[in-house]
Amino acid sequence: MGAIQEPTREMGPYRVEIRSESFYLNRTEAEGCTVPSRYEAVVPAADLPYLTAAFQQVRGHKAWHLKEWAGGDPTDTSWTLPPDGKGEAPAASWEVSRDGDKLSIRGPWIVYEVERGVLFTELRYLDLTDLDEELKVLDGGADAG
Repeated sequence: MGAIQEPTREMGPYRVEIRSESFYLNRTEAEGCTVPSRYEAVVPAADLPYLTAAFQQVRGHKAWHLKEWAGGDPTDTSWTLPPDGKGEAPAASWEVSRDGDKLSIRGPWIVYEVERGVLFTELRYLDLTDLDEELKVLDGGADAG
């Protein structure tokens, strides 16, 4: 069980729940968001600044600063496999692209189906910096944190 954080206005529809080695990043009002696979989410491209703000909140939490998770293996994505262990794990690197008004994010995380208008994801702290860098490139080099 994690610690649900109070969202800031800058986070828009995103909410964060802090855990020991990972965090849940959830998007409310997710109608129109899609989940092409267990490791990919498609959200509005306008979400870039909201994602940056959500990641800043994660970095501001004591769990991030303790860095008990920092010794992990960034190439091990086996934690993302379904409970039955079947299927392929994602690559350890992120693929982020913009197609018009849509932003596709694929990588070492778990993306759950949109339920009751909420998109649920889980992301390791270990993978956050690389995702930030990919998003920064799409955002024209803006400071991602």
